[in-house]
Amino acid sequence: MGWTIALLFWAAGVVIVASPRYLFHRLEAIKSESVDHAKASEAVDKEESIFFFIEAKALDAIPWWIVTVTCVTIGLFLIAFGVIALVFSY
Repeated sequence: MGWTIALLFWAAGVVIVASPRYLFHRLEAIKSESVDHAKASEAVDKEESIFFFIEAKALDAIPWWIVTVTCVTIGLFLIAFGVIALVFSY
C-alpha cells in the first residue's frame, strides 16, 4: 500500500520534469492572445488595451530557462519524496 504513494510522487515528478516545453508554449499562446486582445480593444477601451499590453510585456519578460529550472527542481523534489515514501513504507 505504501508503494502506491511513492509511485504517485514519482509519476507527478516525471510529469512536472517533462512539462517545461508545454508550459512555455502555453505561456507564448497566452501572450499572443493578450497582444491580439490589446490590439482589438485599442479603439474601444484604451485602459483595457493598456492592461493587456502590460500583461503581454510581463509574459514576454519570463525567460524559458526560469520555467525549465523551476519545473525540473519541483519535479526532482517530488521524485526524492517518492524515494523517501518508499523507504518509510517498509
